[in-house]
Amino acid sequence: MDLIFRTFQEKDQSGIVKNFMGAFCKSRICEPMSLQFWNWKYGPNRPNYAPAGYQICEYKGKIVGTIMTTIRTMKFGGEVYRAAGIDDVATCPVLERHGIGKRLMENVIKFMEQDQHVDLSILGADPRGHAKKIYWRAGYTHTTYLSVALKIIGIRNTLKKFTVFFPLALPLRLYTSLKTQLRKKRYKEYLTFEIQGKNQEEFRQKLNENYRNTFYSFNDFDQEYWNWYYMQRPNSHESIALAAKEHGRIIAGGIIIKSYLIVLNTKRWVPLYILTDLFVDKPYRNRGIGSYLLARLEEIAKKRGVAGILLHFHERNTALRALLKNMGYLCMNKGTIQMIKPISERAKAHFGRIRGQQFLWKVPWEQMGF
Repeated sequence: MDLIFRTFQEKDQSGIVKNFMGAFCKSRICEPMSLQFWNWKYGPNRPNYAPAGYQICEYKGKIVGTIMTTIRTMKFGGEVYRAAGIDDVATCPVLERHGIGKRLMENVIKFMEQDQHVDLSILGADPRGHAKKIYWRAGYTHTTYLSVALKIIGIRNTLKKFTVFFPLALPLRLYTSLKTQLRKKRYKEYLTFEIQGKNQEEFRQKLNENYRNTFYSFNDFDQEYWNWYYMQRPNSHESIALAAKEHGRIIAGGIIIKSYLIVLNTKRWVPLYILTDLFVDKPYRNRGIGSYLLARLEEIAKKRGVAGILLHFHERNTALRALLKNMGYLCMNKGTIQMIKPISERAKAHFGRIRGQQFLWKVPWEQMGF
């Protein structure tokens, strides 16, 4: 088979997107990819832009395999590592199991070792998918599991419209209203909510501070990376940062970003929001502020016409799991595997020490496709 392996060229964008859609959106649930979103995520405006890491397989003039490599930093136990993320691995379904994925992984590992001098590589994999075997063989270790939670936030509005036909609709509406009023009464004296505008520096610093005190592994956002990932997103994939303030000082916050799903090749892009960040300052925890904040984010999402809120979180994050279940989210364990390949000697020594330890990890959102 006359397969051509090469790196990215400027004319490749539309072919990469078509290959991605063909690989993931024909017979399953997937997050679709638009050309606008691809250009934002992988274009020259992203920090550490490295198009030589975009590995391509071409067959008869068409792109049939891709791996996107993005460069960032990650913190593990307080140490900063240069990390290469493996994103949007896609192979044309007709040509699966022809060695395309294996060859692309070999090429991308050479890029990481020789061109970028990275410490480690990180990716998110479906624990039930066959692709994880390619990652294992390429030296990626099964590091930790991530869970998935989902809440359909439009169903109550639907029931409200048909109160006559659904006997539970009126009690459900009253119960929801009562819980909201109780939260407002409890916190209205000192707690205010504010959607963050262009200046999100205080919010960024507060989020980083909370993550340093909570997670063993996380992305410590610098200003450049924050501005790109959260503030320069396409309008169709907007982000909303909501701060909870006490006397003008941020004590809690959350971020949702807009995304879409295609279900069973229906060709309909169903909008939803992804909850990427949620934090409460330690002195204010266990007071119901987290649930109140999440409820306010849900209200914002409802007003903007989305179907639901989705999130990934570490399986050992029991506090977040309890909060989500209390708020009516459905949780699925082991929805994704976070896998890491140590490359530098420093990273190999570090990951040799932490293997099997019960540390709490933060989801790397880029590697989840968002």
